[in-house]
Amino acid sequence: MIVFHVFIYLLALHIEWAVAPGSNYNDEYVGNEGVEALGGDIKLWWFLPRTEYMKDEDFLGKFHTELESFAVKQGGGTKHVYRSHSDHIGTLFFTIKIFFTDNPEELWDAYKDNLLSYGEVPYHRHSRIMEHEDFKKAKAKAKLKAKPNTPNPKERRDENMTLLPKSADSVFERAVDINEVEVLEEPFADLQKMSQPKGVPLSELHGHYYRRAAKGQDSTVYVIDSGAWVGENNKHKELSEVRLVDYLFAGPDPGSDMVDSWSEFYHGTKVLSRVAGRRLGTAPLANIVVVQVLNKFQYHTVAHLLDGILRAYDHIVRTKPKFAVLNMSLYFPTGDLSGEYSSGERSIIQKIKKNYDYPDSSPEQEATGVLTTPEAVIRLSRYLASEIDKLGNAKIVTCTNNDKNAPDGVLPANEMLEFPKTVVVVGSTGLDDKAVYQYWDQVRVYAPSSNVMVASFDDVDDSPTILPADGVSFGTGTVSGMLATFVSEGVPIDDAVEHLYKLAHSRKPPGLEDPEGYYTPIAFNGVEKSEWPSTVGDQEGLEEYILP
Repeated sequence: MIVFHVFIYLLALHIEWAVAPGSNYNDEYVGNEGVEALGGDIKLWWFLPRTEYMKDEDFLGKFHTELESFAVKQGGGTKHVYRSHSDHIGTLFFTIKIFFTDNPEELWDAYKDNLLSYGEVPYHRHSRIMEHEDFKKAKAKAKLKAKPNTPNPKERRDENMTLLPKSADSVFERAVDINEVEVLEEPFADLQKMSQPKGVPLSELHGHYYRRAAKGQDSTVYVIDSGAWVGENNKHKELSEVRLVDYLFAGPDPGSDMVDSWSEFYHGTKVLSRVAGRRLGTAPLANIVVVQVLNKFQYHTVAHLLDGILRAYDHIVRTKPKFAVLNMSLYFPTGDLSGEYSSGERSIIQKIKKNYDYPDSSPEQEATGVLTTPEAVIRLSRYLASEIDKLGNAKIVTCTNNDKNAPDGVLPANEMLEFPKTVVVVGSTGLDDKAVYQYWDQVRVYAPSSNVMVASFDDVDDSPTILPADGVSFGTGTVSGMLATFVSEGVPIDDAVEHLYKLAHSRKPPGLEDPEGYYTPIAFNGVEKSEWPSTVGDQEGLEEYILP
């Protein structure tokens, strides 16, 4: 009986440790035990400097020090302060991670003449966000079932590793003429539709998929997502020849391990396979930069998404690629921007008021240029889109929403209205080639997003597999690769987006009425029927895993 009581006491103590904030903020304990609960134990706050102070190091340095001092005073440490900074455009924001019951309002009061906004950083999930229970189970499962050919969830990146694969004899590099047409026997209808010319029934492709040999060569695609199993540690054949040139980590609390999260259903890996997979990708020869927005605790907020875009921007400025595509198969948790901005139950203001703390938007604050939290998100999104637009060699490809009732113009998709030659928004079509999920009449290109084949890992034994998935995220990856390939084929960068729109066409069967207009223009890679080779191409190294 005594042993039983001791057991119960220890169990209760363990539970208390696991859920209570405690008196000391210890990242080692939090990281190892997965107790950090955004919105439960801790909150993440941000401060946006006014435009004139974004490069003012006197102010920025002083304010950074003040934030660190405040974090320490609240029981944390200097590492709980993050600065989202670019040497080229300055500091976008600071974040500070503190206990749920604390509030950094005193810092706002002291520095509001230098600041544009402060508040709790928005994030998608309103429940506990931490190193998720299912993520911990996945790690435990991986340890129990570790095999030489299965991914290791915590393998660290080797800084000396060569990320660019050496594959001179690859089946994908035989063709010399970049406009030579390759033909593959392809059982996946979603890929066949990408090479279906206007007016040609899908049946006339006879199960074939046609593409040009350029395949994104000399273009660079930035996959801003949950991460990806890629590089020398990758064990998935579909991703074995991805030309990974860099792997970046977004903050706050940026990660250091090249991983994709089981709790995010390997979202980034799946998207990457639609961009640059051997069989599934529309740009398998493109250079790839993965920007992992999940931090070391395996969660992300809108701050991580914005910082991820900033990491990609800096990389483009530094490396000067011929052409860059920023694939953003994610959206910011801000709500409606389409005319009901400040009224209605579904409006952005109402959503934020219900779930986040931020200064009230009083007339006095508006007069001084102070922004509410949702307005701050809009401002940062617009600012980054404008800076990317100025580069001249970069495009953003992003998505609509998987919720058919979602408001029009979620961010960053809404930036298409301001930067139509730089921002491409991809809609989704179903198995019947009609628009599914969210329908927004501003969208000019769609892609199959139901039963789309992606690279992933089996839920039971973690073995690499190709499986069907639903979601506009994957159609977005398809279009990103296609845009990269158009430039590889010789389409001028300035004309690439309009070229994409010009080629896109509805797959509506002849004679069928479409009063709702749901047979929307689906992306087409431009290989016309007159260009089809008369013989099927070499399938070396591909047939063995056409199907899982």
